[in-house]
Amino acid sequence: MCRGKIVVAAKTLPEMLLTSCEKYAAKPAMLRRSGSGFEPITYAALEKMVHEYAAGLSANEVRAGDRVAIYSENSVEWAVLDWAVLSLGAITVPIYPTLLAEHVAYILRDSGAKMIFAGETKLAQRALEAVGDLSGSVVVVSMEQTVPGTYSLRAMVDDGKATPLSLETWKEGCLLVQPSDVATIIYTSGTTGEPKGVVLDHRAFVFQCDAIVKNLPVDSRDRFLSYLPLSHVYERTAGHFLPISCGAEIAYAGSLRTLAQDIITAKPTILLAVPRFLDSVRNKILAAVEQKGGLGKRLFAMTLSRAKARIANKLRPVGLFGGLLDSLVSSKVREKFGSRLRFCVSGGAALPAELAEFFGAFGILVLQGYGLTETAPVISVNHPDRNRYDSVGEILPGVEVRIADDGEILMRGPSRMIEYYNRPEDTAAAIDQEGWFHTGDIGRMEGNRLWITDRKKDIIVMANGKNVSPAAIENALKMSAYVEEAMALGDDQDYIAALIVPNFEVLKIVCQERGLGAPEPHEMVEHPAFRDLFRQEIESINRRLPSHERVKKWALMADRWTQETGELTPTMKVKRKAVREKYAAIVDDLMERTKVSVD
Repeated sequence: MCRGKIVVAAKTLPEMLLTSCEKYAAKPAMLRRSGSGFEPITYAALEKMVHEYAAGLSANEVRAGDRVAIYSENSVEWAVLDWAVLSLGAITVPIYPTLLAEHVAYILRDSGAKMIFAGETKLAQRALEAVGDLSGSVVVVSMEQTVPGTYSLRAMVDDGKATPLSLETWKEGCLLVQPSDVATIIYTSGTTGEPKGVVLDHRAFVFQCDAIVKNLPVDSRDRFLSYLPLSHVYERTAGHFLPISCGAEIAYAGSLRTLAQDIITAKPTILLAVPRFLDSVRNKILAAVEQKGGLGKRLFAMTLSRAKARIANKLRPVGLFGGLLDSLVSSKVREKFGSRLRFCVSGGAALPAELAEFFGAFGILVLQGYGLTETAPVISVNHPDRNRYDSVGEILPGVEVRIADDGEILMRGPSRMIEYYNRPEDTAAAIDQEGWFHTGDIGRMEGNRLWITDRKKDIIVMANGKNVSPAAIENALKMSAYVEEAMALGDDQDYIAALIVPNFEVLKIVCQERGLGAPEPHEMVEHPAFRDLFRQEIESINRRLPSHERVKKWALMADRWTQETGELTPTMKVKRKAVREKYAAIVDDLMERTKVSVD
């Protein structure tokens, strides 16, 4: 898979943008969804839009070092606004659109943001609620429809047109931004339950773009589809900064509801994915085949049975019969990805090898990568010509990795975070005196190739790539009078589950009040009255949690957890590994998976 090499010579993100806008002026940079298709926006037009947004921000007194929050679904406006903020030397604070007002308020307060740009109406209303909880003055700007109490994006752009920030002056200002200047503060879940702000500079992202294009065949002929949240560093780096750095195109999906059709229409050559997305596509394919039945089902099974042979043949069909199956079956699957797809890159969570092999059966290349928010994010990624499904790939050039004595992966390099914002103790715990960032992941190295053998000890990494603090969920559950202890689950899943130890003393009182006698704990956890009680309690708790942290499945434990029985440490913390092993059958039932064999 040979393509021309791209060299990212810029030192900062604004310089990188200006370089690409000049070099690829007439070429499409972005594609906005319009009707049943996509409308192109050239690099020259992109530069003009970024200048207009920057002028509007400047007219509203946004200066270098100021923090500006973006609370929206992906869109051209999100992307342009980010570039505009960065071009002024200001700092972008992305916020997941799934977060509730109280969590938005925390991020605004902690970051000291002076403005928040909100997407659709419900987000603008939620932003107003969040700002109302703050003592300071934060301006809420509505990016879509004007909402009472907000300023509009259109009005901000009009403000810019009335100011003297000429295109030439703006470009000169872009070049004043330094590589060491902070570009963004990205909030990720912490072990205390409160999110931590990861501080990354311009150098980190420019380095990432240059290192990735040295490791992956990406250039100006490529087209990306943006649908993973831009508030996540994975999409922000690999689906936002990277394409612009090499003159590629970015098509913006309309919504998750339109995603399947958007992929077909946009025809991306590179698709960023998380395992949950790939798993959902697989399940839809399997359901369609099951419904079809007959000869089609048998041909599909034959295609799957030849997966390993096709993968060993560099994803080319094997033999005449393999070519026939490719024409009858595999080509139809590839059409669902737009028929131009060169490869998918999977990140954000562990990719099961059997899932990658499933797509390999149809000639679709899935490359796994590895990284963290604190590393901007890519540490390693597989190369198309040297792909291994059991590995997270080859370490990026310029990134240093070593394995500590306890097996923990340590990283050092230009894309390592500066600090956790306002958290010097957490920063000192994560970055040692030699500059090594301690990832919390366990792995091994052979040459330049990296394997992950265990995930982070506490933080839940969901199938959609989101990092979730189990402490936040567990603390919310334990606020209930009926809950004595809880442990959240959800690694590599698309939902959160929980093991819950009831407060049996309180339940005894409930028994007396309801005339239920004196049942034993094992009888209580099976009693319909108590199961209904916990269902209502968990529904109430869920309403106070962000959507991705809500408990979807749960099990009531009949035994109390103690130090003596092995579930708790001397400091009364849950021993997660011990609990998982002891209650493996219950955990497996809560975390049910559907596996497909390609042997």
